Amino acid sequence: MKRMLALTALFTIALAGCATHETGVRDPQIFRAVADRFVLLSERPHAEVAACFQERAALLPMSAFVAASDQQIIYRLRGFGYTFEEIDFDASNAGSMVTVMIAPGVNDRWRRDFTRDRLRPLQDCAAALAS
Repeated sequence: MKRMLALTALFTIALAGCATHETGVRDPQIFRAVADRFVLLSERPHAEVAACFQERAALLPMSAFVAASDQQIIYRLRGFGYTFEEIDFDASNAGSMVTVMIAPGVNDRWRRDFTRDRLRPLQDCAAALAS
């Protein structure tokens, strides 16, 4: 318990240092309009890709998954009123469409960590064949 509190405190301090208007985006609708984005397509159902991602990715403490509908699951990293990352897992006729969004103002280290800790596991989950 103490370790978790210490990790959360360290993350909070680190994120607070990054939580400026230039890093994250305060308004969720503006975030979606200005975020750097790209799309992955998968033959796997959206719920399977989202569950795999949730299990395998190194998620930060303020991460959340929201079932927006039976056709969409949203991963969101928001902290201190700012959005930093979002991933939409949408059902499609061919499996799923995954839209990755990241705040345009995050620094190179954040992007590197995002690629290593969340994007690569996401790509692996989207590419894995359903058994």
